[in-house]
Amino acid sequence: MEFKTVEDLKKYLKNMQNFRKRRHPQDYIFGIELEGALVDGDGKPLKADKLIPHLNSIYQDFEFGREAGACQIEIRSFPREFTGEALREKEEYLQDAVQDIAELAERIYKTAAIFLLIGANPHPMVLSDEWIANTPRAKKLAEWRSQFPPIKITSKEIEPRHIALIIQSIHLHIQGKSPKDVADKFNRLLYMVPEQIALSANSPIIGGEVIDYAEARLLLYEMADGGNAGLPKLKRYPVTIEEYGEYVDSFSPILANSLTEKVKERHEDNRIRFEIPFRVENRVYSTQCTVRENMALIEYIVGRLKYAQRWSRRAYPDLKEIEINRIEAIRKSLKGNFIWRGKSIATHQYLMECIEKAEKGLKALDVMPRYLHILRRRIRRRKTSADILKRWFERREGEMEEKISYLVNRIWEKTKKNQPLI
Repeated sequence: MEFKTVEDLKKYLKNMQNFRKRRHPQDYIFGIELEGALVDGDGKPLKADKLIPHLNSIYQDFEFGREAGACQIEIRSFPREFTGEALREKEEYLQDAVQDIAELAERIYKTAAIFLLIGANPHPMVLSDEWIANTPRAKKLAEWRSQFPPIKITSKEIEPRHIALIIQSIHLHIQGKSPKDVADKFNRLLYMVPEQIALSANSPIIGGEVIDYAEARLLLYEMADGGNAGLPKLKRYPVTIEEYGEYVDSFSPILANSLTEKVKERHEDNRIRFEIPFRVENRVYSTQCTVRENMALIEYIVGRLKYAQRWSRRAYPDLKEIEINRIEAIRKSLKGNFIWRGKSIATHQYLMECIEKAEKGLKALDVMPRYLHILRRRIRRRKTSADILKRWFERREGEMEEKISYLVNRIWEKTKKNQPLI
C-alpha cells in the first residue's frame, strides 16, 4: 500500500483505530539489506549488472539488486521472526551468496573476483562518472548531487555525486506490533546511533588514502547529500507516526511522487518506512568484512532495542547530545568519550554496559546470544575493523595500487573463512 500524502496516512491510521479487528503483525519481524562491492584481484571495480539476473534465478531466500554504484550489489532477505535459528540460517545463506557472487564474476570476466564487504571502497577508480549505475534513479540522484561543491578530504577533492558509489552499509528492518510501537522503536534507535557507529567503524580509506576519521563514510555521505543524510533533522522526538510523516513531508522531493517514496529520499541514520506493515529501518552500520561480524551487529541492536523497550524508564536523551556523541563516534570510535545528560563516560565503558543490556534483551526474546562475544572483544581491545584495515594498509610497502591489492585480498581471505578481523 502506498500513501500519497500525510492525509492518506492519517486516514489509514484512523481506520485502524475504528476497526479493532485489524491487527498489526507480530513484533520483531526482521529483514536485512547487505551491500558489497564487486572488484577484481587488484581491487579495481567490476560491473555488477551482468550477475544480478542469474543470482535472482538461483536464490529463493534473497533478492539481489543494484545500488548507486555500478560495482555494488545489495542482498535483501525476506522478513522473518527474529530467532537465534533464523539469524544462524541467514549467516549460512549469506556466506554462500557472497562466495557465489565472486565465483560467478570470475566465470563472466575471466579474472579473479572479490565481493568486497567494507564500509568504503578504497580504490580511487570508483570515484568517477563511469561507475554511476545505469539506472534512472542512480542517474537522477547523481545529477541532483552535482549541484553541491566538491568535498575536500586529505589531498583530494571528491565530487558529491561520487560518494554514494564507494560506500556500503548494512540495513536492518524491524516491524513493530502497532504504529505507536514503531514510533517508539524509531525514537529509541535514534539515541543508539552513536554506539552503533562506535562499534561498526569500517571505512578508513577513501580514494586510496587513509582518513583520520574512525568512520568517514557517514560524514562524507552527509556532506554529499544536501542535508538528506545523517542524523534526522528533528526538532523533537516524533511521538506518533503521523508526526514523523509531517517531518518527511516538510522536505522537497527529488524524484518522489508520494509520501512513501519521499521516505526513501531521507538517507538518514534511521527512518520509518510507510509501507504496510509499518517498520523501522536502521541504516547506521557500516558493512563489516565478514558475515559473522554483520550478524553480530544485527544481534546487538535487536537485543539492545528489546531491552530499551521493555526495561528503560528514563526519558529520551536530548537530541543535541545524540548529535554531539555521533560526531565523537565518527571521530574516535571506541577510543572516545560520550556525554549523556551532561556527564562524560568513556565510550568503551558505556558500550560494555550496552552489551549486557543487549544480552538481557535477547534473552527476553528467548534467544541465546550467538555473536555478541565478537563485539565484546572489540570493546575490550578498543579496536574496530577500521583500526585493523588502517594498520594493514599503512604497513604494506609499495605504491598505492599495490597496497590496495594487498588490502582487498587480505580482507577476502577473512571473508571466505568467515573469520572476524578481531
